[in-house]
Amino acid sequence: MPERVCIIGAGIAGLVTAKVLQEDGFDVVVFEKQPEIGGVWSSGRTYPGLRANNSRETYAFADLPYPEGTEAFPTAEQVRKYLAAYTDQFGLRSLIRLSTEVISVTRRPECGFHVVVRPDDPGAIKEENDFDFVVVCAGVFSEPHMPRFDGQDLFRGRIVHSSQLIDPAVITGKRVIVVGAGKSALDCAGWAGRHAHACTLVFRSPHWMVPRYGLGRIRTDWVILTRFVELFLRYHRQSRLEAFLHGPAQGVVRLWWAIWSAIIRRSLRIPRAMVPDAGLPAGFENIGIGGEFYDALRGGRLVVRRGRIERFVRADTVELDTKEQVTADLVVLATGWRQRLPFLDPVLLSRVQRDGRLHLYRHILPPREPRLGFVGYASSSACQLTSEIAAHWLSQNFRDELELPDPREMDREIVRVLDWAKEVLPARAEGYFIGPYVAHYLDDLLGDMGVPRRRARNLLAEYFAPLWPSRYRNLSEQRRGVRPKQTVRSSADSGSLEEHSLSCAP
Repeated sequence: MPERVCIIGAGIAGLVTAKVLQEDGFDVVVFEKQPEIGGVWSSGRTYPGLRANNSRETYAFADLPYPEGTEAFPTAEQVRKYLAAYTDQFGLRSLIRLSTEVISVTRRPECGFHVVVRPDDPGAIKEENDFDFVVVCAGVFSEPHMPRFDGQDLFRGRIVHSSQLIDPAVITGKRVIVVGAGKSALDCAGWAGRHAHACTLVFRSPHWMVPRYGLGRIRTDWVILTRFVELFLRYHRQSRLEAFLHGPAQGVVRLWWAIWSAIIRRSLRIPRAMVPDAGLPAGFENIGIGGEFYDALRGGRLVVRRGRIERFVRADTVELDTKEQVTADLVVLATGWRQRLPFLDPVLLSRVQRDGRLHLYRHILPPREPRLGFVGYASSSACQLTSEIAAHWLSQNFRDELELPDPREMDREIVRVLDWAKEVLPARAEGYFIGPYVAHYLDDLLGDMGVPRRRARNLLAEYFAPLWPSRYRNLSEQRRGVRPKQTVRSSADSGSLEEHSLSCAP
């Protein structure tokens, strides 16, 4: 009888994990608390004008391209249609329980997990289920961060998070303040600049944005998502060439990024007030793609103020820490997200999170909970691809077909990687972000699985062509080629956790 897997979340990570696990013979159930699939792309969470940072060629799963007619950078609606097509193409819809929130995950004394869910239906009672495995795909963008301000109760307008700005009519004709300087802040401010009565962007520090097209009409992600560009970024594991570049030849690396910083400034015609304090690669963790905001700014349709909201002073007025006052009917907080796992019981949570940081081997596995996995927590410049390969890695682990270090060694590796991330990606020190290090991360996972890391037909394409998802289309077949002659372990199989078996010994 197939072992049962509970997947929490039906966004990009949850859908691809369900597909991989089902194809590997598991009995899969997906719980999604929202009334539709899609996660951050669902209609209840996408602000007007949102589109993908990546082009349609790179923002796809390995075995399903976008249909003809999709825009070069897909709109939110086109991404939703694509995810719906993926769900239907691979028979996932029957696996998904929509409008059903997971409220509790605890370890069962004998083996596996006890999962309590609550359907979003008046009169519905909690349901209790037992599973052999649990995969958390709730995402790093699950709970909006909504700071409070002094005097906020005086304000008679609306205060919303950028993810709640789903109705264009909310902005039309209003005086709008957008708080933040990341991709979502600039998107919302650019939209408000075209449709609101007035818009002011308030930010503490500017972040890098890159144009959708560079070097002529080349899509920027086709350049960024390459092994060659990653050579100029310092990963926690380095080849001889990378060690040379970031050691004796580090001046070449600095020159490379100085040139690219200048190209970006000139391409987008970024005003001085919006130029980040440090050149690339500093700030790569907050980088976004698109230049519509700067067009609106140059057109005089919005203004920018560097500072932060100090307090609300009247029913329609905020005061900044610069003492300047700005009137508003609507305040949009593009202030990021909190990473919380409220459904994990305290024992499980202590094995997943330490000092506010996720403690996961390969950003997937708690060393002492080999039946509990996380997919989508290596947030990257190609999250659909890193999630897909992570799903294969986790499935192979659930099948007890990975040779992994013992938990103590995994602990040491996690600490080493987190220390590196804190240094090179300081704004994402929580440990859930790999950003531009896509090829390096995929190499780690593929090496663990014993399948080829190099995926292109020749060395030139391997390093200079984008990391096309189609390169990984045959991964399931390759995994079968290295698979031991065994089936999925039953929950009754024994073994020691210290040896990293999939038993449930405490």
